[in-house]
Amino acid sequence: NPMSATAGDFTALTQTLTLPPGGDQQLQTLTLQIIDDTVAEGIESFSVELSTRRGETGLTLGELSTTTVTIINNDGIAIGFTQARYHASEGTGGVAVTVQVLSGRLETTVTVRMYTVDGVATTSDDYRAVDMNMTFSSLMTT
Repeated sequence: NPMSATAGDFTALTQTLTLPPGGDQQLQTLTLQIIDDTVAEGIESFSVELSTRRGETGLTLGELSTTTVTIINNDGIAIGFTQARYHASEGTGGVAVTVQVLSGRLETTVTVRMYTVDGVATTSDDYRAVDMNMTFSSLMTT
């Protein structure tokens, strides 16, 4: 659905714009209020439409009587490790590293890639390389 914004994303209103007689005022601006929620979501949009009052004569709406407003989300999701460093001893079989949603609220499923990068320890001698995707869904958030 191209018009994906809901009432929780903007303040709906109905307003009459009145142009005074004489033609001196050819432009009016209306500020639409966008709601700054805390939900990390994709790009959303809604339409704004012009209409004439019932019984209005001598007025024709132009080609641009409908426009689309696109809302760009500012609520990022932060995903990261739960610790800055993990320690492991040889012979223990491995080390568990934990990844979690640190901030933001998931409304959709997101995927992050986790992979190893050699340092002084190398994949040929010291550990097994990992290159995998981790998926987080809205059911997993706190």
